[in-house]
Amino acid sequence: MFFVAFVVEACENIGPAQRRLRLRIGVASFTVAAGIAALLLSIDAARSWRLLTLPPIWVGALSLVEAKTRTCVMLAARGLRNMDAGNETVTDGGLRDALNARSRRVHLWTAVLTLVLIGALLAYPGWP
Repeated sequence: MFFVAFVVEACENIGPAQRRLRLRIGVASFTVAAGIAALLLSIDAARSWRLLTLPPIWVGALSLVEAKTRTCVMLAARGLRNMDAGNETVTDGGLRDALNARSRRVHLWTAVLTLVLIGALLAYPGWP
């Protein structure tokens, strides 16, 4: 049990300050998406215009999933980590492989969350 907890904890590439930054970016992005959606719904724009919310929803979802999983996909792709003391190279090959695997899961969960939110927005009929 201890070993499993250690492996999960050791397989991260961002520290607490980086996670807080991603939380702020996620909340700001979702706020922008909500504002765009509210504007489009209020002017009764065509449903296809609602796809304008896709970029901020994707950025918000990615940021929140990264914060939750403690894994930055860009740093993982470059073989780096930032534990709040600046970028440093990940020298352990096993950790690098684990971070890349976790990075793929982050991309998957981001895609799922984005598709669900965009689908809900496109399915919403509009103002009564």
